[in-house]
Amino acid sequence: MKISLNWIKKYVFPLEISENEISNILTDIGLTTKKVFSINKDFILDIEITPNRTDAMSHYGVARDLYTVLKFRGYKVHLLKPIINKDKTDDLCNQSDIHIFMKKNEKYIRYSGILISKIKTKPSPYWLISRLKSIGIKSINNIIDTINFVMYELGQPIHIFDMDKIEGKKIIIKNAEKGTDFQLSNNIRLKLNEKDLVIYDSVKPLSIAGIINNPISSINMKTKNIFIGSACFHSNIIRDIIKRHSIKIETQHLFEKENDPNQTVNALQRTVFLIKEIMNNKIEYSKIIDFYPNPTSLPKIKLRYNKIINTIGKKISKKKIKKILLLLEIIILYENDKYLFISVPSYRTDVKREIDVIEEILRIYGIHQITVYNKMKIPTLHKCFYKTEYEIQKILFEQLVCYGFQEIISSTMVNEDKYSSLFNSFFNRKEIKVLNPINHNHKIMRSSLLFSMIDCIKYNYNNNRTDSIIKFFELGKVYYKNNRKFLEKTYLGISISEKNKIGSKNYPFFYLKGVIEQIFQKSGICNYTQILSKHPLLENGISILYNQKKLVELGKFKKIILKKNEIFYAEIDWKYLVSIIQKKKITYIPFSKYPSSRRDLSLLVDKTVSFEKMNQLIKKKENHIIKKIKIYDLYEGENLPVSKKSYTVSFFFESEKKTLTNKIINISMKEIEFFLKKELKAEIRKKT
Repeated sequence: MKISLNWIKKYVFPLEISENEISNILTDIGLTTKKVFSINKDFILDIEITPNRTDAMSHYGVARDLYTVLKFRGYKVHLLKPIINKDKTDDLCNQSDIHIFMKKNEKYIRYSGILISKIKTKPSPYWLISRLKSIGIKSINNIIDTINFVMYELGQPIHIFDMDKIEGKKIIIKNAEKGTDFQLSNNIRLKLNEKDLVIYDSVKPLSIAGIINNPISSINMKTKNIFIGSACFHSNIIRDIIKRHSIKIETQHLFEKENDPNQTVNALQRTVFLIKEIMNNKIEYSKIIDFYPNPTSLPKIKLRYNKIINTIGKKISKKKIKKILLLLEIIILYENDKYLFISVPSYRTDVKREIDVIEEILRIYGIHQITVYNKMKIPTLHKCFYKTEYEIQKILFEQLVCYGFQEIISSTMVNEDKYSSLFNSFFNRKEIKVLNPINHNHKIMRSSLLFSMIDCIKYNYNNNRTDSIIKFFELGKVYYKNNRKFLEKTYLGISISEKNKIGSKNYPFFYLKGVIEQIFQKSGICNYTQILSKHPLLENGISILYNQKKLVELGKFKKIILKKNEIFYAEIDWKYLVSIIQKKKITYIPFSKYPSSRRDLSLLVDKTVSFEKMNQLIKKKENHIIKKIKIYDLYEGENLPVSKKSYTVSFFFESEKKTLTNKIINISMKEIEFFLKKELKAEIRKKT
């Protein structure tokens, strides 16, 4: 967006500021200049305005913002508002009123218009030509130039029609009918649809939302009477139209923004004033016709003093806060010792919340005045290091719910089942039978959460649940007898059931394993190992050990149990998990300021060698610069011996003392290769 400094000087007066001071102040809002006011030449600044700051997309908007900063910092400046026409006149002489018709629709906020007669279209005065030329706008004639001047001055879109070409003296704003033809000035026709907002007269379309006019309705050198319209439509509607029809015009950024509905009348009054000045008061004009069915209420916000301090990080006096609000034209409706109740001006369409007001206070106060401390304060990542079991349960349950799991609570009494007998015999457990059960079909106390989880999943599918994937979790107790002792243990069961197979058949397994690893990360559990599971009811399962003690059992139910659906299940020893978390201590390890490097290694090993075995072997080998090892790819099959499989492993190197050179990393990689060849009889295939 191009801004003329001489143009801005018309509004901010006087500016008796040194070169360095004005340079520093303008830098705060994106403008940097040298010797701006010590010479008579104009300076054109190409500035970038963030899309939310629509109030600053004009010369007066930038001047108003600059005035606020200068005034707060103690400079003696005044803000001169553009002069507008305030004459109260009768309707146009010998002209019938024009009527505006607009359906009550949330798309249309406000539409204002005025008729001007006895105009003479001729070249513009020098001052107007030079103002527009300074920002790259070519002069056309005095009427069009005045419209462009007001748009760049106030940031309000305006359009103009030849009044004598408006059929029926009617302005009708509505959505186009599908297939409507619209003629452009470059002999291109557009096909409009019902989503396009169009300004019609009683016969034909005059303009697409005021953005681009039908050449028939445009003014020319013979035009004597004009109608000027100033509209406020919802910005998303305008953006859709511009995108749909690939419309590109110089004032596009003004139409696409969220306009101030209270600016439409001011823009017309300003336009009339300038045309009168140019025409030496030899024009006649009507009263402004204003259609504003649902006036927009000003946002009202509760601004708390303690919130300002906590957000900014510094205590700003109440007097300074009120001064900033006053300069920003924010009205204080009510105040007490704890908060202010304020009303935001309509042109600040970006200020809608308390935090937005605080941002404005900080911006005017100056972020450079906020002390930056040398020490950085950050919260700990592991938030579940609490002492009580309830707090741990709450944190981990919230985590599972965030992953899309639903908690279930099932009965502790289950039916006698041959698979439960298989399960108990494998773990050397004996079932506990209730002598006088409430339901004779459920007379055994469950020895695992597995079977109640299956019953719940079956119930959901049998009752027409449409989800293709069901995710459940349950925290519950299991009961069994071992060596003549009655025991009860608490487990956290997590399951994923897939009704119709989606994607890779192993995807749910790896997803569930990832959920378990996220729970471990949240709990601060790092040094765990995994081995192949020997669980009698799970296939291709793994057991996760911590300090050589089983913590998790994970795998897929065998097909003999569930023939239609697949269930992937993980069972966590809850009491053991809680005890690990409660013993954990928070330790801080600073991040290395040196970069990490990655090397990939492809190797051929025997099928019996698991990645975990390889991982543990490498970890035991003392190499302090290896920070992480990840499996990148696993391949078995064609072009490989039957007894072999291929791993691609990624090694991540990092030092806390220095930047690692290629020489150091290559030496370390050679040591790893030699070690793997010796311990696993691996064959190196490729390294990168």
